[in-house]
Amino acid sequence: MGKFNNVSYKVSWLAVLLLFLVVTAFQENVLGYLLGISFFVFALFRPKYAILLLFMYYPIRPFIIEYVSSLRYVGDLIIFGALLRIIWNGRTNVKSLINFKTFEYGYFAFIIIGATSAILNDISVTMVIIQIRAFILLYLIYYIVSRLKITKADIKHLLWITIWTVIVIIIQAIFEKLSVRTLFLPESWQTMPLSSKNRVRIYGMLGNPNTLSIYLSFVFLFFFYAKKYIAGANSKLLSFLNLSVLGIIILTYSRGTWIGIIVMLAVYIVLTRKLYILKDVLKTVLVATLLFIMPVVSITSYIESSEEGTEKVKEIQKYDQEGKSGFVDRVGKTFSDDTITSSKKSGRLYIVEKGYEIFKDFPIIGTGFSTFGDSASLRRVSPMYEEYNIGYQFYSDNQYIQVIVQTGLLGVIAFAVFLLHMLFIYWKRRKESFSALMVSVLLSAFVMGLVYNLWEADIFGLCFFALLAISVRSKEELMSLHASLVMKYD
Repeated sequence: MGKFNNVSYKVSWLAVLLLFLVVTAFQENVLGYLLGISFFVFALFRPKYAILLLFMYYPIRPFIIEYVSSLRYVGDLIIFGALLRIIWNGRTNVKSLINFKTFEYGYFAFIIIGATSAILNDISVTMVIIQIRAFILLYLIYYIVSRLKITKADIKHLLWITIWTVIVIIIQAIFEKLSVRTLFLPESWQTMPLSSKNRVRIYGMLGNPNTLSIYLSFVFLFFFYAKKYIAGANSKLLSFLNLSVLGIIILTYSRGTWIGIIVMLAVYIVLTRKLYILKDVLKTVLVATLLFIMPVVSITSYIESSEEGTEKVKEIQKYDQEGKSGFVDRVGKTFSDDTITSSKKSGRLYIVEKGYEIFKDFPIIGTGFSTFGDSASLRRVSPMYEEYNIGYQFYSDNQYIQVIVQTGLLGVIAFAVFLLHMLFIYWKRRKESFSALMVSVLLSAFVMGLVYNLWEADIFGLCFFALLAISVRSKEELMSLHASLVMKYD
């Protein structure tokens, strides 16, 4: 563990924390802009270290921009700074800069089709650019990292950054839960009106229970690997953190993520026949339930039953007042008649039905970006909504129906090339442990795309594309990197 204590990274962490405190204290947006520019310059000279900082920034980004909105584009500046450095480094070997794989061409084609269709349907260029950013920004993580040399030290630095970031997230999440969304939350989040089903969920520093659970799933996977294979890692610390991480994942009540985790675990065990992993995970679930979930839920229930707690619950729970919620309720009613009826009226089944209705009118290249339930259409109401009698605050929560509606048959083909070629690459190498993991992650992502707009989510894109960038390397490179991590001495 001592070997992980890198002085420069401790200084970097403290420096970033200090700068954040200064910016928060003064509430001056100009300081946020200066910080962003400073990170851009840093990324130009130290792209690898700048990318590592993103693993601290994105998990807390929604939280900090509630205090200082000018910190919103720090990630963009870091990524583009690192991208410019990669382009500069490759100026003498242009072929390395345009050496794309088939799945990348599929992704580019999908984006071009969506943008072209939007412009043909008179969607503003600004809104099209906003949606292109959502899809392309985190892909650039893959583009950059796949062209950087990844070393043992880089993985260890990433581990430490993740550890400290997750500790902060865990502390905030526990206080959020126990204080009935009062402590360690921006004021706008404290007063956010929630239904009875959503009020009990942990939103965390990501401000969304589904996004939080997706991020923590990647963290759980990383810690699980590090505990077993990274020499010098403190297995007791990582085990303790994973108990808390798993506890919070369960308390987000994010059923889509739960299903994704089960799919990933089942596929990996079938491909590798490592049954001991199932035993380890089940043991972790049991211990997390006894030592984390039950105490947190019991204390929260006691606090909510007090006079002050009851008033706070009434203040937050603005609608659905008679509803009950919790683990058993959410799981038990997933396929109930009431849930299905509600879904047909305004939920995911309604979204699919509306999507199919629009698709029949625009079957070839769709309606274009920013027209049907994507992040850009939340900023400016799509002209399609009035025509098809769709509510204004509409988000598809289904990546596939969004792709079908916005890009038509051509976009579906392009997106399928993107997804299936990645799967094909790793399926051919599935006997290798890392490739088996990627097959598992991909199939899990395919399933989760049915209930989330997964590929435009920053935190998923950061974790997935970084993992993809490491895994596309040759078998020899991966074995060498793994061997260096396992070695106890440098």
